Amino acid sequence: MTVFPKLNFLRVCFEDHNLVMPLESNIIPYIDITFCIKGEMHYIFEGESVVLHDGDAILYPQGSVRERLESREAALYCSFNVSVPDDFVPEVKGFLPKSVRSDTVLMLHSAKKSFDSVSYQKNEKCTSIFWYLYYQLVESAENNEHPHIKNIKHYIAKHLTEPMTLKEISEAVHLVPHYCCALFSRHTGMTLFDFISLQRTEYAKSLILTTDMSLTEIAQQSGFCDYNYFSRVFKKKVGIAPSKYKKAGV
Repeated sequence: MTVFPKLNFLRVCFEDHNLVMPLESNIIPYIDITFCIKGEMHYIFEGESVVLHDGDAILYPQGSVRERLESREAALYCSFNVSVPDDFVPEVKGFLPKSVRSDTVLMLHSAKKSFDSVSYQKNEKCTSIFWYLYYQLVESAENNEHPHIKNIKHYIAKHLTEPMTLKEISEAVHLVPHYCCALFSRHTGMTLFDFISLQRTEYAKSLILTTDMSLTEIAQQSGFCDYNYFSRVFKKKVGIAPSKYKKAGV
């Protein structure tokens, strides 16, 4: 039997605006999932510009840096702000294209109605709807992903804390190195080694939050060659230095 983490719903909003207002760049102590039902929305995720259109979604994990830019395009959207345990790591994150299915909007309306109710069971209702929508996002991401990309990501996840070369990765997934790099960039919007750095950074974040290891030990455990490189990559991906992230305790 699967036991889901306990959730605390901070906000469920359903908005229809001619002008989408910006959100300043901040570390958020909760998961933020936004479904763009219709229109256009502009975000910054891990330093990259992301534009949502009809049917797209974006997921910011707890502890990540969220930023939304002003958009003069109209948008109808729904957002969840949900607090989860520190050790919960979402299976998907960032830009999630074509994630709104035929029943998604109905479920979003139900979540908003439950959140606004005075029922003492409203958190349980919202939790059930949240997991339904969350696993829809996971399924959509899996269905939309190229088989070679799945294999590359699987290899990276398995060897994340070890040194990796392009030759080793491409041989493991039976591709020539040049095509392996080009294919990954075309389907993910980032280079292969940017993705590896990002995954190592996410692993380092979880170690900072859940262990008493020193930052030097965490850098080594996360697969970085030295602490200075780890610190530069962490600040670029997260928005703050690892020492400040640890001090903030987010």
